[in-house]
Amino acid sequence: MNKIGIASVAAVVISGAAFAGYSDRNENFIDGGNANVMGSFTGAQLAAMRSGVAQRNSSLYATNWTQDSNGASFTTGNIASAVSTLGQGGWAYYVASGSGTNPSNYKINAARPTGTNAPTPGQALQIGGAGSTTTSRYLYQDLTSQWAARTAGDDIAWVEYDQYMSSASSTSGNRTGGFLFGADSTGTIGGMMTGMTLEYGTVGTTTKQRSVFGYAYYTSGTTTGNYRFKLSDQALSSGGTSPLAVSGGWTKQVMSWNKTTGQVNWYYSVDGGANYTGFFVNGAGAGLDVAEWDFYASMATGTTAANAIFADFTTYATPAPGAAALVGLAGLMARRRRA
Repeated sequence: MNKIGIASVAAVVISGAAFAGYSDRNENFIDGGNANVMGSFTGAQLAAMRSGVAQRNSSLYATNWTQDSNGASFTTGNIASAVSTLGQGGWAYYVASGSGTNPSNYKINAARPTGTNAPTPGQALQIGGAGSTTTSRYLYQDLTSQWAARTAGDDIAWVEYDQYMSSASSTSGNRTGGFLFGADSTGTIGGMMTGMTLEYGTVGTTTKQRSVFGYAYYTSGTTTGNYRFKLSDQALSSGGTSPLAVSGGWTKQVMSWNKTTGQVNWYYSVDGGANYTGFFVNGAGAGLDVAEWDFYASMATGTTAANAIFADFTTYATPAPGAAALVGLAGLMARRRRA
């Protein structure tokens, strides 16, 4: 089964090992401008907004790349043996275009890089950085059965992971991150429910080094499709502080999508999870269902590759925040308005 461009609408048969997933067909998204700024939050406040760590009612999938929540163990080396072939932990890879079909481009590393805000030591996922603007690489996990089995009312899907930026990021035009795709009850693609990418280098005149972007299935005017929204954009050459962890450091990324309302939230932290910056848009994915997560790496410009490296990954579902969390958030926003 072939991958399908996310900006199109096509029927997909979702059936276990035959599930082939989705791709963006070489950056087939629409630029949506700047996302709405939600504000800054401590790690504790973000935990309250997602109903608290102890209330993650429906765990969909989690892995530290040594073991996962399905009981699979990971060994160092290639994740899968060939394109669209289920490998370790049920992961499979796909190349939307260009090079990257070699299994060695998708592997488990024995150790995570050390550096600023490094997570707990352990194994890591690496997707080889693309060296050509015609290449887009994906590693995907089918989540349809886990979403279908979630606790009733747990309709906010969350994704969290840590991402490392190597020293090569200063000269690379790679774009890396991940997307949560959705579908309706017939298996028809609904698009990106949420997603985030980091821009390693300067791309053209509008995307600057170490920019952060959020993705969402969204409607603007009469056009509904997969949109990219700017979350931060600051050139290091300006003398300011980079919005991401410094070269050789880790950035925490958290995102959510609400099945009931369609709202998409994004948060990222450059201090190990102590503080987050949040953004949102009102997406068009209300009523759809989670289908798949894709880790992603592509070349936006240039020829210098920088590997995409990820640590702990988890996706889960929660109910809407409780009254206490909403009261706390309202107080926080009121203090910000008075400031």
